[in-house]
Amino acid sequence: MKEILKHENEVLIDLLNIEGMKIIQRNDYLNFSLDSVVISHFLTINRGVKKILDLGTGNGVIPLLLSRRCTAKIYGLELQETSVDLAKRNILLNQLDKRIEIIHGDIKKWNDFFEYQSFDAVISNPPFFKFDGNKKQLNNLDQLTLARHEISITLEEIVKAASNILRERGYFAMVHRADRLEEILEIFSKYKLTPKRLRFCHSKLERESKIIVIEGMKNAEKGLKILPPLITHEGRDYSKEIKELFK
Repeated sequence: MKEILKHENEVLIDLLNIEGMKIIQRNDYLNFSLDSVVISHFLTINRGVKKILDLGTGNGVIPLLLSRRCTAKIYGLELQETSVDLAKRNILLNQLDKRIEIIHGDIKKWNDFFEYQSFDAVISNPPFFKFDGNKKQLNNLDQLTLARHEISITLEEIVKAASNILRERGYFAMVHRADRLEEILEIFSKYKLTPKRLRFCHSKLERESKIIVIEGMKNAEKGLKILPPLITHEGRDYSKEIKELFK
């Protein structure tokens, strides 16, 4: 255990109920949530998807989950050095270093690491909240602030990078706030990402949607499918669909 964990705040846990898969997390950094699980299952993966990039990979949970769905080469790009270290160790821990590569870098400087239009699919669970200069919005821990608020990068900069990285008719999937949907659709259009699939997520059937998952295709014909809503909880327990994702 001491060889695996490097810091007093680190813990090693099973990754959902996936047999043999584990993940190292730190309680002073943003840990993976249901959002990461849902978007990992939402991304379209077909025979043409052989190369996938996760923008803002954190501790590498999305590449780990994607590896269960496909045989594609998966990359994760992450700005925070500690998160990069966690992600790299998580990949090694699960013996996936031949399939997954973690890169330390800024999404805005994507062309330092990748060629233009070189990926079949891009995925992201980005910071959800705009920063208006009011420091009362922010967490006391800088690393959590960067993960939750658009300080180091904006929504538009993430979508722009994804569009540049994607090949023609490649897929971009993202999880975000439902109350920013209008803005998301405008930015997708600006960067030639045609919205193709949209799903509203509700914590309970009777509650309004706070989260969406959306997928666009680069330079595709118009035609948006609104999928049935995803209900995450039934009473105090996870819904049947969420339990299926955990399997």
